[in-house]
Amino acid sequence: MLRVSVLGRMRVERDGVELPTPTSRRAWSLLAYLALHPGPQSRGVLAARFWPDVLDSSARASLRSAIWSLRKALGPGAEAILLAGRDDVALADRELSVDALAFEELIQQGRDADAVALCDGELLAGFDDEWISIAREEHRERLLKALERLACACDAVGDAHGAIEWSRRQVASDPFGEEAHRHLIARLAESGDRAAALLAYRSLADRLRRELAVAPSPLTRQLVDGLREEPAAALAPPAPTNLLPLVGRTQDLGRLTTAWRLAADGRGGVVTLTGEAGVGKTRLASELLALAGADGAATASCAALDLGGAAPFGMWAELIREMLGALPTPKPDAVWPQDLSLLVPDIHARFELRPSERTPASPELERARLLEAVVALVDWAARARPLVLLLEDLHISDGASLELTGYLARRLASLPVLLVLTRRQRPRRVEADTLENALRARGLLHAELVLGTLDPTYVADLARSAARLDDGDVERVVDAADGNALLAVEMARALARGERELSAGLRGAVAGAFGALNATAREFVELAAVAARELDPGEIAALPIDDPASAASEALESGMFVARERRVGFRHALLRETVYTELPDPRRVQLHHAWAQVLLGHSHANAQRAAERARHLLLAGRDTEAVEQLALAAADARAVAALHEAAGYLREAVAIAPKRAELLLELAEVEAWRGRRREAEEAFAPAIALLARAGALERARAWLRCARWYHGPICVPALVRECCAKALAELDAVTDPANAERREALAALAWAEAVAGS
Repeated sequence: MLRVSVLGRMRVERDGVELPTPTSRRAWSLLAYLALHPGPQSRGVLAARFWPDVLDSSARASLRSAIWSLRKALGPGAEAILLAGRDDVALADRELSVDALAFEELIQQGRDADAVALCDGELLAGFDDEWISIAREEHRERLLKALERLACACDAVGDAHGAIEWSRRQVASDPFGEEAHRHLIARLAESGDRAAALLAYRSLADRLRRELAVAPSPLTRQLVDGLREEPAAALAPPAPTNLLPLVGRTQDLGRLTTAWRLAADGRGGVVTLTGEAGVGKTRLASELLALAGADGAATASCAALDLGGAAPFGMWAELIREMLGALPTPKPDAVWPQDLSLLVPDIHARFELRPSERTPASPELERARLLEAVVALVDWAARARPLVLLLEDLHISDGASLELTGYLARRLASLPVLLVLTRRQRPRRVEADTLENALRARGLLHAELVLGTLDPTYVADLARSAARLDDGDVERVVDAADGNALLAVEMARALARGERELSAGLRGAVAGAFGALNATAREFVELAAVAARELDPGEIAALPIDDPASAASEALESGMFVARERRVGFRHALLRETVYTELPDPRRVQLHHAWAQVLLGHSHANAQRAAERARHLLLAGRDTEAVEQLALAAADARAVAALHEAAGYLREAVAIAPKRAELLLELAEVEAWRGRRREAEEAFAPAIALLARAGALERARAWLRCARWYHGPICVPALVRECCAKALAELDAVTDPANAERREALAALAWAEAVAGS
């Protein structure tokens, strides 16, 4: 019995045993063609189809070679399966099973549900032959029609949930198809979930803009405009989770619930969860968010990038992006969306706003605008219903995010908003301690929880929830876990997999789960460990591995990963750390470079990911390539008035490329805006020296930049006069017109003379 599966990843089984893929990928494609086209196929036609760019004699020779490879892969007796005559080639149709042909037969019989159940992905995923592309599109059309018939059947009997699920299958099968999205949007709206309908539209619009640079059609926009004419939708409640039961934290959850009730009544504040890694902070916070969501609250969460060198306000940028999906459209006269666009450019597309001309301001004013914009966003989101925001891992957060958290917290007293902050006890973070002390002094801390280890009874309960174990194995878990919830779960799962050695602790449990994966899934896990954050669908698709979607699915099935809001990431940061620590240094370097290339090539890449890209390039030993990303990261930091971070990026870049004058000039300007005259002058001196061989206009512009610093943040009129004089001297040697530079130099010189001269 030969079974050929082409709906998804191509698999071939003979008598129940999966056959290895031939070394010749063209041979595998030939087998697929023969399976999908029963009956004899002309050798001449096959040769021309699969080798169109070579002479006929060479094409026929290649066909013979492919047939030989296939027979070798099929094993003994292959001549009776793959029939190769003088003029024709065919697969013996007796005892041949092809899932795509079975799909067609079921469709003709009206058994749409059975047909759809056969589909495990797009036809011949991973192949790009022209004939396959045509066949794939034809199959997709038949699949979409079958899914719509199933959805309509659910509509006819009043099963709204079933109809929506079939529509979601349509969208998954045709992510760029507007008709499929319109079906989903209409059914979500009819079910009363307009927020989800608008979110589905936004997902489509973002995908079309990122991937194809087009907007949704007028027909789709007209459908959505009709939804927006109704009262504005609030943030959607969180999706249900498949978490293990919460054990041993009843009292802690009670304190958090009390804090939530206070916030819901309009007395907003903050709660902090502190504890060692794996003790259950995230699990307890998730329970609170689920409880608040059930009460009608809107929720959102984010986590610090466990990598170092994160972009300023990186945590809040992630949190705001999550909130944007179903946030009500702001009032036309609202200023905060434009100010917030510096941090989250997606806001323009989300609310279909036109970028406005913002009057440039000093860094202090720009920073104040940004902080106030976040406060206004939170206030606007909380008007529809109370809001719970979870910020995890403050012990590794960027300083700007901590500053913004404190700024917002001071404004929460009269808002129905609860901030939930988690952090580890070690390593200590001075900025996080300072934030907690300030909140405590202002009376904004509704609860401060320090989570200890679990009692043995609770560890036993947790082990039994995680896996089916006998009493002896449960005792082993209790003894080895030492009260750590994460360790208990992973050890229980390791024993359930048949691993009997627990002395290696979490390291051994993770190694067991990792080793059970196939090679591609292991690559996915390693790349995710290096990425140090959740991966979105576009990033997963761009991973340099075969069939990344299947690899992600297997990682999810291992229990080490979870899916949230279409993103996939490690279930716990400690699992990621364990995988990352076990990577050999050469492999780690290789993976950092591979992930950097994904970030560089991903269509959603933007300047706000520059700091992340730079960090991976540096960890990959690609210092020279990291320079441009560090410069972009500095520019991004300057845009949000994070001058301290901008100076840090530029100093890293200058250390790698000390002969690049533009980096030194930028560093000098940033230091000047920080009010650090000595540091600014120390950066400017080598920059102007490096420009000695440059053109006179470049040197003139450099002196004018210096004059601006002494005219603005460092007010020294005499030095303005000196810089302008040098700029004018350089401009006298410029043959081409440089009127703008000359006007600026003369105006600044006149000011300096009036203030400090004659």
